[in-house]
Amino acid sequence: MTASRTVIRALLFVTGAVTIALELIASRILTPYVGGSLYVWTAILSITLLALAAGYHLGGRWSRLPSRDRLFVRFPAGTAVILCLTALLFPMFLPTLAYRDALTGAFFGATLLLGPTLVLLSAMGPLAVALTASEHGDRGAGAVFAISTVGSVAGALAGAFLLLPFMAPAATLVVLAAVLAGVSVVALAAVVRDRMTVLGLLPASVAAVALVGVTLFNPPDSRALGGTMTMHHVETIRSAHSTVVVVDVAHETTPGTIRLYLEENQMQSAAARDGAPGGPLFYQAVAEEVLTEMVPEGGRILVLGLAGGTLATTLADRGRQVEAVEINPHSPEIAARWFGFDRDRIPVTIGDARRILRQCQDGGRGGYDAILFDIFSGLSVPDHLITRETFALAAGCLSPDGVVVANTIVPPRDARPTRRLMAAMAEGVGTDVAVYEAGADRHNRIMVAARDGGKVPAIALEKYPVSLFGRRTRAVVPVLETRKELSDVAPLTDWSNDFALGIARMSRDLAFFPIPESWH
Repeated sequence: MTASRTVIRALLFVTGAVTIALELIASRILTPYVGGSLYVWTAILSITLLALAAGYHLGGRWSRLPSRDRLFVRFPAGTAVILCLTALLFPMFLPTLAYRDALTGAFFGATLLLGPTLVLLSAMGPLAVALTASEHGDRGAGAVFAISTVGSVAGALAGAFLLLPFMAPAATLVVLAAVLAGVSVVALAAVVRDRMTVLGLLPASVAAVALVGVTLFNPPDSRALGGTMTMHHVETIRSAHSTVVVVDVAHETTPGTIRLYLEENQMQSAAARDGAPGGPLFYQAVAEEVLTEMVPEGGRILVLGLAGGTLATTLADRGRQVEAVEINPHSPEIAARWFGFDRDRIPVTIGDARRILRQCQDGGRGGYDAILFDIFSGLSVPDHLITRETFALAAGCLSPDGVVVANTIVPPRDARPTRRLMAAMAEGVGTDVAVYEAGADRHNRIMVAARDGGKVPAIALEKYPVSLFGRRTRAVVPVLETRKELSDVAPLTDWSNDFALGIARMSRDLAFFPIPESWH
């Protein structure tokens, strides 16, 4: 006896929903390790389509088997087991894959997260056609794929608004596994004496859900970091925009703690607390000194990218008038709660930085002495914020002797993506670009373009950060890249921008933060 049409359609709806929800979850899982740019979605879509093609082919072959009704009912339970294994395995493998390079990591990661699951789920389509085939027209194929597609819409909505904003991405895999195991139980009512499913896959899937669920929903309070430091979880704030994790890091021999603002496992802000020495981040220390040197007391600074607000707060403490722009609506609240940010003293505009720059220029509300670009989505700067056109908008918001400062994570200065970015900045602002860097191989580089072509200062840092807790005195001298020297490459523009792809292919030793997946 075969499953009823109602049960078959219900399973198609649910598995269609899981398929699309899993793609959204995969993007959130991959972002902390390999970024969230175009190449990540290229990997997700490519692996999805290959898995669907393989599943449709296998499903077509399996649809000829006499036991196709039992296969159809067992596949959701089998997929539940695979999802639980995936939740356990990806934290072990994704860091290693990402260290090869971000592009390779994206494709291998998408294969690990999506491949086996989607092959089984997509095979259910041809099986359903065989089980519900009529003698006329398309033999019921249209209804099968229509139901699955409507389920996919429901999965997209559920993933974006019900799952990811409220739980760790790994935990959402467990929820999907539990749903699949549950629908298999219901489907058993339509299959007579299918004891193998009851005694095999279903207990295994229930056990897998329970085991992984206990691991993910009971996160540890602390985790060792590098042998001499310990991370302590403070709070996780999840939203449809991103996941922010606040942690405190303590050193076994150095007093105090470093509080970190981690967005998609990337350090976006850091603050020394309880007697810890100085500022812990290279880019923050350099940007603070450069802006203090180049902007007079009382001068106006627009900070694009707030995060924990530590840099904006320091500049305000040094007597500058600071305004901030942030796209994550939760960041100002997090910054105020955990990093001492004062929203009354530093006004924050919520929105896309480029839109705000255009409003500033069109509305004549510019006249800033400096604009700081400190905007990241995972590992990378959003593509539309590093083009010649964006830097031109920023220049239009400056006073005649204003300066544009950009915190970037890029390869060495002679790398093509880095040179195209510098060329975009030089052409957009209309001047040469000075670059502060910790060393030839360090990713963070601070780029400065003074609108009047003025000299960019060397700076001396008494507490130059060499690690989260390590400090030493050091002078940092900028390297000047003239517009003539940068004329050998085309600038990044709105019409020609391969920056994300170039960075993905060149990035090694990516700086994602090794927090437990259950914190994220």
